[in-house]
Amino acid sequence: MVTSYRLRYPTLAAMAGEGPLADVRLEVSYERPTFHGHERLTVRPGVVDEAAIELYAYSSCAVLARALHWRTGWPLALLEVPGPPWRWAHVAVITPAGDVLDIYGVRPVEQVLADVEREHDLQIHLRPIPTLGELFTLIGEREADRRAWLSGSGTPPLVIELSGVFADLLLAWAEAVEAVGAAGAAGAVSI
Repeated sequence: MVTSYRLRYPTLAAMAGEGPLADVRLEVSYERPTFHGHERLTVRPGVVDEAAIELYAYSSCAVLARALHWRTGWPLALLEVPGPPWRWAHVAVITPAGDVLDIYGVRPVEQVLADVEREHDLQIHLRPIPTLGELFTLIGEREADRRAWLSGSGTPPLVIELSGVFADLLLAWAEAVEAVGAAGAAGAVSI
């Protein structure tokens, strides 16, 4: 039987064989240690654990944000440290309800800002960015890489698939949060 995830993620599905994608273990190595000192992470597709959080909150957040933006068209949320010198700290997307969606799930903007400020002892601002092109310019990537980054053609297919699995999972979570929020706003229902 061919399931839809096997069609959307053919490389990961082949690696999983007959098992679930979460059984696949992908080794991510870094030339320099990550924010929390990791030189290697073992990431499992769709499993939001310490490794996935380290990958998508501290080193590849823009890749996950790009996958979320591709699927939804939602504006990007650039968390920036005002200068001088100006720098960016994190990228996510902004949901239609005005919340932030990243590897941590759906959170109010105020919570995201407070969490980042507390962890990094920085003053952070959120700048909504409507397009990937504008994000690319702001985060300072090389102009020669623009077309490949925007289309994903410069990103290895396995990286695209992995970020896609997490994006799909996070969007399902966001939809559930929105549904529960809408139900709560409508009032309690007796059963």
